[in-house]
Amino acid sequence: MKNRAFSIGVVFGILMFSSVCSFGRTPDGNGKKVYADYHGVRYTRQHDGKLGRWEMYANTEKSATERKTLCYNADNILENGRHDIAATAYPLVGMQSNLDPDYIEYQILSAKAAKIDGFFIEWGYMHHENDILLREMQKVAARYNFEIGVNWCDGWLYYNWITKLYPEINTREKKTEHYVRCYQYLIDSVFSVPTAPLVNGRPVFYLFGPGATPEEYKWVTSKIHFPENIKQPAVLRRWADWGRLENDKYIPVTKSEDIDKWVKLGTIPTAWIPARVRTMDENFPHWDNYALADDLIEFMKPFRDSIWNSARPSFSLKSGFAMPGMDNRGCAGWGRGHFFCIPRNQGKTYEQMWNFCLANKDSLDMMFIASWSDYTEGHEIEPTVENGDRELRNTLKYAAQFKNEQADDRGIALPLQLFTLRKQTTFLKAFFLNVSTMEIALDYAARLISNGEYKRAKKALDKASEKLNKAGRLLSATTIVLSEEKLLLEGTSTPEGYNIFGGLKVSFPDELVKKLTSNNYKGYISFEYLDNGFDLMEVRSKTARKPVEQFEIVGRIKTDNTQGWKKAKIALFKDNILYAANPAFTFKGKGVVRNVSVVYEIFQTELK
Repeated sequence: MKNRAFSIGVVFGILMFSSVCSFGRTPDGNGKKVYADYHGVRYTRQHDGKLGRWEMYANTEKSATERKTLCYNADNILENGRHDIAATAYPLVGMQSNLDPDYIEYQILSAKAAKIDGFFIEWGYMHHENDILLREMQKVAARYNFEIGVNWCDGWLYYNWITKLYPEINTREKKTEHYVRCYQYLIDSVFSVPTAPLVNGRPVFYLFGPGATPEEYKWVTSKIHFPENIKQPAVLRRWADWGRLENDKYIPVTKSEDIDKWVKLGTIPTAWIPARVRTMDENFPHWDNYALADDLIEFMKPFRDSIWNSARPSFSLKSGFAMPGMDNRGCAGWGRGHFFCIPRNQGKTYEQMWNFCLANKDSLDMMFIASWSDYTEGHEIEPTVENGDRELRNTLKYAAQFKNEQADDRGIALPLQLFTLRKQTTFLKAFFLNVSTMEIALDYAARLISNGEYKRAKKALDKASEKLNKAGRLLSATTIVLSEEKLLLEGTSTPEGYNIFGGLKVSFPDELVKKLTSNNYKGYISFEYLDNGFDLMEVRSKTARKPVEQFEIVGRIKTDNTQGWKKAKIALFKDNILYAANPAFTFKGKGVVRNVSVVYEIFQTELK
């Protein structure tokens, strides 16, 4: 292969590390911090062999709305080119894996450009998938002076999820004992490492609940050990009582016996998504309950009056709260069948919440945003197709005021450009092109972005883009389309199509198999399926990736009983599929399909 090697000649003067000493500068300001909740885990077939929170199927018959089911087939690429994800907004960067280091980098640098100091990963216990996400986040965050904490959803620990992982943890008492081990793990692995979230030199985490009782939590904290050099963390305890509507005005809860018990344990009541007590009407016909912007401010006033302005010594760290809006049609209360809405109002809702907190910023040590990435509940601030980067720009504007720092919006768009170039570089690398110099250049640009040196970063990225585009012109592409008539289909044929209950095998001509095996490509398999019943159909292939049971699934479709024919288009990834032996693909499950076809764009390099 050495005669096919190609060096992308990128030798930038900026690659000289004489200016590395400028990295890691501490910005001027008042020391206040801004954190964002991080919801996961979302995967992709290409990176992980599964989809996670991008897909969602649920019965919503309990809803008073007209919608009685959720059926988000995230493998399916719609006619607009977007995946059918469980969300009402689509990521500007596309559907990505939360475990992809390039995507993690994009998110961390985007957050830093908006003056967010860290993410609080929604976390339940050790070895849960969110714990894997936590550790992957820490790896990237360590490179960019970014903090990674937890929003501890300790209720997960008391579900049967932990028993499936550890069969011996099968009673509430044993789960509470495991709570001690989980807390100690956070102390040792999250609160005492370089990426720890620190406010005024003290670790902090958000305790979402609803897991341990106050009595159980008191027992747990008596069993844990803190290293001598680590302060006990400030614990922000979720307080989100519902309240009520009187004469069309929201009346918040101002006193809670349960929260008083948590306060006695040293935790600090902190807001979460404001209550939605208004019921469905002609203005909000798609949601069971909603809230208006004024309701949010009324919801926040008890925090200002009883916590932020309190002289109570135990309230040693006080956090404001902001969120951009809410539309949970991606999950309907995670399958509980309840649709909620808080309209974004073109960004004004988010602005109003920030302004309320800023009016009290002298009493606050930090801000907590819900959320960076909860697409299913629809309160993400990560840039989307629908909202652009508006929420990030607003975060930058208000976070700068909160911290007494200057706002520089030149960095907002750079992480997306970097991410795109990372993926271009990876694509070219598959053709045995030597992209090591380019990778070094992009690493350097990433550190410039992290350090706020946006002008230099932009110049480096533009030069990298020019070189990558030049290298890309060395590739040529041939498109191959095989309709159903040109494929060998082996299965049960009916007047409507192919019944896949016994399996439908899709075989390719030997010549195509050879081309796909020896070349890189972008490919898709398309078909129509009868949307009858609530069944699952899968397209599978042979694979060399492990775990095989994950990566052999090319894609899956859940029917939603609309009784009509629907189109499906599923991406095909070379690393996941073995074509050496036919059949190339097999449909399995229950359903009827027709008009099966494949399209490949096969790439070759001009280098000999």
